[in-house]
Amino acid sequence: MVIGRHACRNAIGTHLREVIAVTLDDAMTWLEESFHDLTDAQAQGFPVSGRNNIAWIVMHCLDNLDGNAVGAQTGARVYPEEPRWDLWRCKPEERPKPGDPFPTVAEMLGRLRRIREAAAAAIDQADERALLQPLGPPGRIKADWYMRTICHTNAHVRQIWLLRGALGLVDGKSWPQQHWA
Repeated sequence: MVIGRHACRNAIGTHLREVIAVTLDDAMTWLEESFHDLTDAQAQGFPVSGRNNIAWIVMHCLDNLDGNAVGAQTGARVYPEEPRWDLWRCKPEERPKPGDPFPTVAEMLGRLRRIREAAAAAIDQADERALLQPLGPPGRIKADWYMRTICHTNAHVRQIWLLRGALGLVDGKSWPQQHWA
């Protein structure tokens, strides 16, 4: 998906694998759309006291997408898991704060592209039966891990758009688009 070239694709006649492929593609497009045009200072700033910045949220989403849409499906992540991007496992002093080093927007876009390619390959190789196979705790199946990361990403993308507003980026030049119909 190229941001800025709006051309809705159709999600007609979809079954489980196709639904996951469509929504996974959309989740990664929503994520890219939410930060691709920011400066590094905007992405790394903390416009709302007590809340994470955009760069941390993006990296958290990418770590989650890599773990659930790639690693859980194929057994191998694109990037090593990083506790820094997981608020539940990092130490209090590791929580994001002003002055911490964060990846640049270009670095995050590069990471997104690599994870997106690996995730697309994983879902393209899956079949309906494989997606219904148990994976992880009792009662979970492979499809659950996809749905978890898609919904998780969607929640964080909404936070990014709120932070963009807090940064004063409300001129309407960047606006979320519908990518699938």
